[in-house]
Parts: sequence; C-alpha cells; structure tokens
Amino acid sequence: MKHRYKRRINTVKNLLVAFCGLDGSGKTTQLNLLADWLESNHEHIFKTRQPCDFYRQNDKVRAYLDDGIVTNMHGIALLAAADRQFHVSEVIEPNLQHGHVLCDRYLYSSIAFFKARGESVDYIKAINKDVPEPDLTVFIDISPEEALRRIALRDAGQKTLFEEQDTSVFVKVRDAFLENIPSSALIIDGTQSKTAIHNEITSEFEKRRSFV
Repeated sequence: MKHRYKRRINTVKNLLVAFCGLDGSGKTTQLNLLADWLESNHEHIFKTRQPCDFYRQNDKVRAYLDDGIVTNMHGIALLAAADRQFHVSEVIEPNLQHGHVLCDRYLYSSIAFFKARGESVDYIKAINKDVPEPDLTVFIDISPEEALRRIALRDAGQKTLFEEQDTSVFVKVRDAFLENIPSSALIIDGTQSKTAIHNEITSEFEKRRSFV
C-alpha cells in the first residue's frame, strides 16, 4: 500500500516589537541593534517610530512639548491617538506583511506620558481601543535621574524640552509605565551594558517566534 505523507511547511511569523522607556533609556540604540542582528540573519525588517510627524509637528503639540503651553490636554491626547491610527493602518500593518516591524515608542508611551500630564488611563485606552498589541514589548528601565543625566549629555547646547526640566515628571512617567505595560513585557535593567541588554532582547525575540 502506498502511503501519502502531508508535507508540513514551517513559516515564521513576522513580529511587531515595541521599544519603550524614558527618554535616554537606550531604546533607540537597542532597536537599531536588534535590526542589525535580524538583517545579519537575512530577515526583513522595517524600523519606525511613534508618534509620527502628524503629531510631532502640530503647532499645539509643539507649544506644549517646547514650552508647556496647552489649552486642552484632551485634544492633544486625541491628536496622538489619531496619529497612531494612521500609523498602524498605513505603516505598521502593511510592513508586517513583508517582515518584522520594530517601533520606537508605542501606545504604552502615550499612556505613561498622558497619565503624567493628568489624563485618565481609561480615557487614553478608550481612544486607542483598536490599537493592536505588539508581539513583544521591550521596556528598558532606568531611573528618572539617570534619564535626565543622559538627555543632558545627548542634547548639550540644545533647548531643554518642557517635561525635561523637572525630575518629578519623569518619576510619574516611569511609575505609569510600570503600572500599565503588558504583563508579558520584557522589562530590562537599562544600566547594564549595551551588549547585555541586546542579548536579553534577542533571546526573548527568539522565544516569541511562533511556527505554524
């Protein structure tokens, strides 16, 4: 009797990886290291960031970020949510069809920063309710004091952003991050060496792959 064997084809799922943390935590550096590692293994990747220019270049947003001037923080949060909706549908989802997508900041950054600005977490989640969960969320944790020290070194001679002028803001942002990032997130001590952090990320990335 002739037996027929069904061939099993393994396919690797493309992952959406979100990098989060305080400014100066090293998230952009680690995103780039992961991208280089994936490309060295002949995998397709797309690097992006949130928020996009729709939000960043808005006059009302810039007035707050640069000088702390705001007439309606609810409206600023809505602009961030709209920016994210466009980004997901026009950038993230199409690129996931072709490779891994690595995103510098994501919804959890909005939750953390807007909570620190006095907005309700429930409100931020409600206006972002359709945003997909990443396959891997990386939170690189450093103290607010260390974050501001690194920012000062990085941006020497440049104008200090409004929220970077007071350590208490970053204390609130860090607390909000830790309270609201997914339980499945990879939380890493950001005071380790770049190599040690990178190794933790690549190890976790490999675990999150799913084979069908």
